[in-house]
This record gives sequence, C-alpha cells and structure tokens, in this order.
Amino acid sequence: MHHLTRRHALAGFGAAGLTALATACGGPSAPPTAGGGSGAVRWWDHFGGLQELHGQWAEDVSATIDTTIEHTYNEPSAATEALQLANQAGQLPDVYTALVGLPLPALVDAGWAHEITLSEEARNRLPEGSFVEGLTQLDGKIYGLPAFSEKQYVACAWYNTEIAEAVGFEPPSSYDELLAALAAIHSHGEFDPMTMALGVPGRMTEQINDLAQAAGFPGYEGQRYDTGAYEYHHDAYVTAIELYKEISDKGFLLPGSAGFQIPDARGRWAAGSIGFHMDGPYSPGAVRSLNPDMLPTMAVAGMPTPEGQEIVAARGARSSDWVVSGSTQFAEQASQLVETFTQEDYQTELATAMDQPPILLDVVAQADVIEPYSWLVEDFGRRVFRAPQPIVRNVEVSAVEAKRSTVTPELGNIVQGYLGGEITDVKQALIDLSDAHSTALDEAIEKATADGASVDRTDWEFPDWVAGQDYVY
Repeated sequence: MHHLTRRHALAGFGAAGLTALATACGGPSAPPTAGGGSGAVRWWDHFGGLQELHGQWAEDVSATIDTTIEHTYNEPSAATEALQLANQAGQLPDVYTALVGLPLPALVDAGWAHEITLSEEARNRLPEGSFVEGLTQLDGKIYGLPAFSEKQYVACAWYNTEIAEAVGFEPPSSYDELLAALAAIHSHGEFDPMTMALGVPGRMTEQINDLAQAAGFPGYEGQRYDTGAYEYHHDAYVTAIELYKEISDKGFLLPGSAGFQIPDARGRWAAGSIGFHMDGPYSPGAVRSLNPDMLPTMAVAGMPTPEGQEIVAARGARSSDWVVSGSTQFAEQASQLVETFTQEDYQTELATAMDQPPILLDVVAQADVIEPYSWLVEDFGRRVFRAPQPIVRNVEVSAVEAKRSTVTPELGNIVQGYLGGEITDVKQALIDLSDAHSTALDEAIEKATADGASVDRTDWEFPDWVAGQDYVY
C-alpha cells in the first residue's frame, strides 16, 4: 500500500496546483485557453447514454444563443485523462464535467472554474438546497451546476425477464436469492448467469461502497459518519466482497468478465443471452444505444442486501455536474448553455434518456421511460437520505482535500485481486486500506494547517448522524 499523489499541495491552489495536476499525465502544463481558439463553445461530458440527447441539444442551443456549440463525448474511463491532456495542450473545453479530482474551491482558485451566471428563474427551478457552499457555490457565487439527483445508488441487479421466465426465478432481494437465481441459470445451461465490468477498478469501488452501506456500514467510501474513522475492514465490506467472490468462484460470470470495461460488460448483456448485470440507474439509457430491442426485457431487482433487508442509503449533497472553464472566452454563452440544463424540457429529456436521475425527479413521471427505470427512481426517493459532509460544515476542508494523496491500490483493485487469487487475505488487505486512507487524511490535514487552514479530524466526525434521516447541520 502506498500513496500516489493526485492532489499535491497546491500552494494556495494556484499555478503550482495546475502544474502538479498536469504532471500526473506527464509533462508541464501550459496555461489553458478557452475553446482552443476554435470560435465555438466546446462542451465535454462522459455520459454514454446521453450522447444523442447532448448532440441534438448542442445544435438546438446553438441556434437559440447564436453561438456554435460543439459537443464531445469521452468514454468514462478516459474522461479524466482527456481533461488533463486538454489542459496541458491549452485546450480546456468551455463547459465540462469536473472529473479532475479537486474540490470546488481548488478548481476556482487554480483557474479551472469560472463563475456561472444564472437567472433567478433558473435558480428557482431547482429544488431548495441544490446550491451548497463549498460544493456548487463560494461566497454565494455559483461555480457549478448540479443537474442530477444525489438520490441514487449504482449497485443495481438488472436482469433479463425472458431469461427469468425461461429459467424460473423471482427478482432477488438477498444475497442468497441472487446466488440461487444465478445457480438456476447456470444449471439451465442455455444462458450465461452474469457479467460485470470487473476490469474497471473505479466501478468495482463504487458498487462495493454502495453494497456495504446497504449491508449496514454506517458511512460511505470506507469512512464512518459518526466517528470519522476509516473502516474498510468492517464486516459489511467483507460480506459484500465475499458475494462477488462467490459469484466468481462458482463460475457464474461470463468468461472474460475479469477484464471487461464498462462498454464490454454492457454490450454483452444487451445482446440478450445473459441473466444479470450489475450496473447503475443509467443502464437502460446505455443499453438503448447498444440494442434498443433489449429494453422491453430489462428489469431491475434493486440493490441486494445480505438478508433482503430494506435499503437505507445516504448520499451527500450533489456537487458540480457542470462547470465553466476558468479561462473561457465565452463566459456568457457558456453560462447560457449551462442554464438550459435547469429547464424542465431538458430535465424531461434527461429522464427520457434514462441515465442518472435528473435533479427534478418529478419529471420522470411524464418522461418516456421503461417501467423499471421509473420504479428505481421512485425507490431512490424513498431510500436515499442526505448525508453529512465535512466541506459543507467547514469549507476549509477543501484545503485538505486538495492536498490529499490518492491511495493505491484502491478498493476496486483489492476486489479484482481477491477474485483473481492474487490476494488471499481480503480482511488484512482492507485493514491496510483503512490505515492508508487514515494516514493520507492525517498528512493532508497537517499540510493544510501548516498553510493556515483551520481544520482537524473532528471536522469528519458527525456523532449526531442517524441512519434513515436527512442530516441537518
């Protein structure tokens, strides 16, 4: 276990921070220039299920604001590097999804984000509490727009209804029921039981974090809400990983799944001969782009829990889904584009695209979506509560996050290693992971306080947090 610096001390989050970030991709960084001098507003994202919508939206908004908008899609696993390389080349897009690993204050101070001008009408369209200091705004000024709802989880058991009918199994809610359904498909012999994007450590990290919380972990991403301590070695994490291990060891995974990227796993499941696929709420939108004939056979069992208990999840307030480049030459037009994302027609189209749930959840009822997607979004609304966030209570936490080093191997790598046999003692690997994250946090706090930030470990402690309730500061 070692630390690979992703977010070096940014020396006030200025030019040194940009250089450090770009160096992660090799070579020094040139000052970013908006749109690369193309004369058009360049808009980048990584939402596979939204390519058609965003391509058409770019054309429509171009005509409305009398400025050409160029939309570019980057595959999720390559999106962060694409932004880093764009920065090195002085080609940062004008509007983009902020995937570079810096908190909002650092993005602003380092010149990666520009204030977004939104009309009062646009602000009022969004739910109360959508703009949060430290996450989407600073000193009351908006620097990021949340376009999606935080009410979601991504470890959903999607299944093929035709295979369920042919084999004879009910939607599983517990680990044992899921294993039994997979065993039934395996024994039937005509279909493959399951596939996953096991070749993507980040996706495995996301899914195990969600499964562990649903299994009873009192926090998220390995850190407890109540004490602030890292406990990746909590029984809930071990239990969730053991589920994936049993699925793998029993031969329930499609051959090759260990190396599958997200498009590989989705594409094979969308072909229609595999029973289950673990994926997020965005699965229908992505499947539609791959094989629209699969949509009528898609169903979702929700997120499995160890004993089939009710899911109680917690997510922090949504951060910035969209930011405007700090060096844009088209600040007004970029803000106009971002403002259109608050419109009900865009939000309805977003729901129709069946990607992440839109921030205006009510529009799902009037959107053209498959019933399983509608059910899942409604389920999110009942089961996902607002979690506490250190940066919301103390914005100076951003100074720590900007200096925190990345821990490797990450949780997803441990999952891969355990399923592949390279790791034999998963509990010890998780203990080491907890220790490494704790050390990384302590070191970042020490650096931040040395630079004058008023922050300590108690900023990560919320002893009054209660599962199943929205946290109120």
